[in-house]
Amino acid sequence: MQAATTPRPRLLTAWLLALALGLAGGPVAAGEPAPKNEVTRAEHFLKKLEDKARRMRGQTFKPGYEEKQALERIKALKERYPDDPAVEALFQRARAALMESKGDSIEITPEMLVYRQNEAKLKEIFAAEAEAQQAAYLASVRSTGTMLEKAFPPPSIEQDSPASLEGRHVLLEDFEYPTNEFTEGGQQYLFVGSLTRGFYWVSLGGPSWIGPYEAVKRYRRLVNRDVPEGGKWTVVGRIKGVRLLVPQAEKKKSLSPQWGWVVEPAAIIVPGLTFATVDSTTELGGVFAGEEKLEELKSSLYTLKAVPADSSPEDVVLAYATAIKEKNFELAKSLVWPNRLSGPRALDLFEYHWDWHQHRFRTFYVHVTAEEAKIEVQKGYDDSNDLEGFFLTDEQKAKVASISEEKVEEATVWSKAWDERGRQYGSPKPHFLRRVGGPKGRWYLLNYEQPY
Repeated sequence: MQAATTPRPRLLTAWLLALALGLAGGPVAAGEPAPKNEVTRAEHFLKKLEDKARRMRGQTFKPGYEEKQALERIKALKERYPDDPAVEALFQRARAALMESKGDSIEITPEMLVYRQNEAKLKEIFAAEAEAQQAAYLASVRSTGTMLEKAFPPPSIEQDSPASLEGRHVLLEDFEYPTNEFTEGGQQYLFVGSLTRGFYWVSLGGPSWIGPYEAVKRYRRLVNRDVPEGGKWTVVGRIKGVRLLVPQAEKKKSLSPQWGWVVEPAAIIVPGLTFATVDSTTELGGVFAGEEKLEELKSSLYTLKAVPADSSPEDVVLAYATAIKEKNFELAKSLVWPNRLSGPRALDLFEYHWDWHQHRFRTFYVHVTAEEAKIEVQKGYDDSNDLEGFFLTDEQKAKVASISEEKVEEATVWSKAWDERGRQYGSPKPHFLRRVGGPKGRWYLLNYEQPY
């Protein structure tokens, strides 16, 4: 006779749960109600699932032990007592809460993604401009006879004197910034080459580097976010001399010193994207190809060029998102509380967060929605205060208004961001705004750095 087998752990757990609920077996007679204590117990767990869904505010989450208990108990009740209205009500609530656990969603329309198509158009336009200017620049340099025929192997330190090579141009294709950057003697360099090939030291400490590099950053900020950091660029520069350096970033050097030719950069080529040169005639010290007609090319692609002074806080929050998506830098600045952009480093900080906003809209989400603003009066007379209005006469209200300081209001707007699939990304984010002077003033963003 075969010995009885022990039930598997999962089956045993399910059987014990059914037994505990008194639900072992099939459906009962039509119309028979479920035991009230079991309905109450199932609802206890269901409330935990509903509460977690409320706390997550549209984010996706995986039900835990207690949330699964709600689903298992309600499933068992529904199968055993299908005609009980109380069980049906729990079933519908559980269905709604389970759907909430999958995250909020919206339909992403083609109009919401136009900004990416426009960025691709701009990328093509400026890439063509860069290729033309780059070809003309290199042809001009070569026509002077100062360009080395090839960068590697470098000129011999023993055979060629620094004086004979000073001012000669060299084209360095394996320029990896900031990967190969190092500092020695208080000066910044970037090495191009290797122990076997020889070295060039590209100087990074002066305007000859900062000018074109900042131009590349403006291209990334205003035209195309996809400029690789750490990838291989090409630098055109002039030889300035020879130095014995250790091509290593660490403070504790493990490599031996190496001779290399010091190069002062004159132009940066980001292959297939942009071309930037030193330009001492401009305040910025450098320019990228096509920069002089940047706004002319971009303005026709803007869907929003200005925001009316009477715009609501919600409209300002959404307009700021549009400005970021369309790379409308000036519009974005115009929506920020002016004091946040004053000071010697304020604009640098704004540009830093602007770059991060660009990254998020490129990588994490494509659309933004805003909830209704909550507005509070911080200073001055609040004519919308119904509680005070109940007690004060019209004369008293007029008196209070006349003696009050200028009205200052602050608003909080919660936004939701949506990815390409239409799913909510992350949790809702708060945006704080301020308006001075009541309806005569306009709303400005205070926390412009807040992600969506």
